[in-house]
Amino acid sequence: MITSAFVLLLATAGSAKAGPAPSPIAAASAVAASTGAAHLPIGASTQTVSSIYTGDRVRDPFLPAAMGGARSRRTEDAKTEGPEVVDIHGMMLRGIMKDPKIDYALFTSEGGGSYLLRGGRLYNERNKPVPGITGAIKLKQKTVELITSDKDVQVFRLGEDEKDKEKP
Repeated sequence: MITSAFVLLLATAGSAKAGPAPSPIAAASAVAASTGAAHLPIGASTQTVSSIYTGDRVRDPFLPAAMGGARSRRTEDAKTEGPEVVDIHGMMLRGIMKDPKIDYALFTSEGGGSYLLRGGRLYNERNKPVPGITGAIKLKQKTVELITSDKDVQVFRLGEDEKDKEKP
């Protein structure tokens, strides 16, 4: 470091003859070239956005760890063009969240899809309402009810049941 500063000082003093003095950047690049330093300007970064942000490689926290990364789009999702058919009896309640204005309930289906109940409506993972399915969240009882258009009711309970507590 001291030798490169000395060379820079000599380079600027030696060019003090007639004519304009070289700019500090030109002198620094001449020193870097003579000492074999990297050919990057001072203060340049070698990092890119993809090397800094790695959030796109994180797995879905609601899927089991064995499933790994993000769920790929299923082929049957691409083939169905009509309304989505959801079986409320094949769903599992994953969590209930409370917001000052509205409560939310998180569900997963047997096929790996995730659903959100908010404001009495069930939404799929693309935030589109699922037709024909409504619901209600009873936060104090830790229960959620899903109701289909033909009045089929499925009750979900979060946490342990009293039946499970009694078993040794």
